[in-house]
Amino acid sequence: MIETLDLLKTLSLKASIILSALIIIQFSFSSQGQAKRLALIIGNDLYANVTPLKKAVNDADAISSTLKDLGFQTHLHQNLNRRSMNAALAEFSNEIEKDDEVLFFFSGHGISVRGENYLLPTDVPKVAPGQEGFITREAFSENEIIQSLQDKQVRVSILILDACRNNPFPRKGTRSIGRSVGLGRTSAPPEGTFVMYSAGVGQEALDRLSDEDPHPNSVYTRKLIPLMKEEGLQIVRVAKKLRSEVENLARTAKGGAHKQYPSYYDELRGDFFFKPGKRKEQNKTSDADEILWQAIEKSNNSSDFEFYLKEHPTGRYSSIAKLKLIQLKNKDTAKGKKEPSLIIKDADDKLWSEIRNSRRSLEVEAYIHKYPNGKHIAEAKRIVELLRHAEYREYSRIKALEENKVAVVSPKKIKKPKTKSYQPGQRFQECGECPKMVALPTGQFSMGWKNPESGRHQYALPIHKVNISRRIAIGVHEITIKQYDAFIKQSGHDPGSLCWTHEKGLGKYRKFRNYQKNGQPYKTNYPATCVNWYDAKEYVKWLNRQIPNGGYRLPTEAEWEFTARAGRKAKWHYGNKESYLCQFSNHAAAETKVKWRNKTCRDGVKVLSKVGGYEANPWGVYDMYGNVGEWTEDCVHYDYKGAPKNGEAWIIANNRNHGSCANRIHRGGSWLQNGSSVNSGSRQFTKPTDRTITLGFRVVKDLQ
Repeated sequence: MIETLDLLKTLSLKASIILSALIIIQFSFSSQGQAKRLALIIGNDLYANVTPLKKAVNDADAISSTLKDLGFQTHLHQNLNRRSMNAALAEFSNEIEKDDEVLFFFSGHGISVRGENYLLPTDVPKVAPGQEGFITREAFSENEIIQSLQDKQVRVSILILDACRNNPFPRKGTRSIGRSVGLGRTSAPPEGTFVMYSAGVGQEALDRLSDEDPHPNSVYTRKLIPLMKEEGLQIVRVAKKLRSEVENLARTAKGGAHKQYPSYYDELRGDFFFKPGKRKEQNKTSDADEILWQAIEKSNNSSDFEFYLKEHPTGRYSSIAKLKLIQLKNKDTAKGKKEPSLIIKDADDKLWSEIRNSRRSLEVEAYIHKYPNGKHIAEAKRIVELLRHAEYREYSRIKALEENKVAVVSPKKIKKPKTKSYQPGQRFQECGECPKMVALPTGQFSMGWKNPESGRHQYALPIHKVNISRRIAIGVHEITIKQYDAFIKQSGHDPGSLCWTHEKGLGKYRKFRNYQKNGQPYKTNYPATCVNWYDAKEYVKWLNRQIPNGGYRLPTEAEWEFTARAGRKAKWHYGNKESYLCQFSNHAAAETKVKWRNKTCRDGVKVLSKVGGYEANPWGVYDMYGNVGEWTEDCVHYDYKGAPKNGEAWIIANNRNHGSCANRIHRGGSWLQNGSSVNSGSRQFTKPTDRTITLGFRVVKDLQ
């Protein structure tokens, strides 16, 4: 009996311990589960001084109802003036706590001014052209809204802006308030943020398909809501599916000519689901169907649609493909011939024959820019669209570079001159991790290049005078792996893990690649590659923290060309003969296997080479041609019309010359390019988020 009582006591004690543990675990989980899902939703229709909208309030109502069902605490507001929007944002901000998941939805008018997006309250005043600064004080900055959420240390912040309607402000001549249509970003959002726009840069998001459109919501919102309700659909997948669905629906408006292709920016860490649940398995066959159709749907070649039907005989677009095929064949029959071959008759045809098979959208856009009413304009626009989509899909979003993230470290000082009034040609190095610099002369030079053998580089015209009056020094070499490694280790900067590399004769984006592991032997005196434009900018910030009032920065495009030419006017600083190039440049020379190689000389290597391995130019600067292309500060412009004449960076986006800071200029070409691409005047561009084995950088320093 006593043994039985002891056993019961023991079991009772164990049960109490287990019960206590369960209570602790339950409390722990409840504490972790306190993070909220909050949403601020604003819909503005009734604009007093600009074009009213019809469906923005309906959009806000529908989104609010959907988010409530998905577990969000919603704050819905309609037709807010500036004061009311301020109050709504402040009230919402006060409810946010650390680690919350926060969503901001705005439906109404939005504009982009000087590269920044603004959301308009209903009482935004009328303004005249040239009054951009006034509007920015009367509207709400997207960047400030994002920052207010980040200041609360939220786990996830999502912005959905159905605000890319037509610009409501007056236009006169070529001047206007902001872009004509569309919003866009010139920099990546901060970590933990996901931004969705209802249209791409320069596109108009439709409020409705027509005045008779009976649907209560905008084209974007009506497609967004069903996707938000899909169980287990990750937000990136939502954004991608939304793009194609909105694009297809928008084509049914305005006679099928309207272009609306929603954009998004992903800086989340981890997954986010509007409706958590079992993941949806990706339908690879369906995705292949969709990708192929997007690539050919605007084609006028019957073989494209025959290929589609062969690959997807019962695909979702098979009926349309069959109809298109019949139309094209009937058209060919009526003309009494099959698809025409290109006959070169004049300059229009000659340029088109050179660039029609290009794999870079900028080169095809050069034709559009030169011949806006050219014979091949329709085909050029089709190819540009295909290339833009391909380029966009290839470029993965890379970590946003935050201001003030770079750590301050104590530099290893070395002996340096007491004065910073360096004379032209004088070399110096300001710290152990700093690059070696050489002071440059000032002066005027002719910037630009006209290739007499081809029209492909007309975007390096017109040749124009540029005056370099600011005293600068430039890196003797490209930034090396050793120098970049010091920056990474001391700053904690993320070097990324995705890079376009060239391995075993095949170039493609590969995971787990960065400046240390790029498919080539690791040698510290080689140039740092797999470095994007934002990485280079962060390196410069770090470098300036090593040296008080350092003055280091990326070179402008004009400063780079001024240095490459070294006071000469020829194709290369030494002259115009490509056979001498191997003395000064690591490029695709005779020993390489690529078809476009320079067969006139051998430079001794097939891929990357150490910095300073070839002869310097007359100013003592090495590797200006080849090895790796070098980032500059400048945005892309199709030619030099309106370019600065004082050597400053050209960063005005979307001006009359169709500039775009969505891409940045790099100069000098790389080991994978031939002589035509590694001369003093040739221009190239890449998205600032792109990391490749063919791109690195060097720095300049402003001198006193």
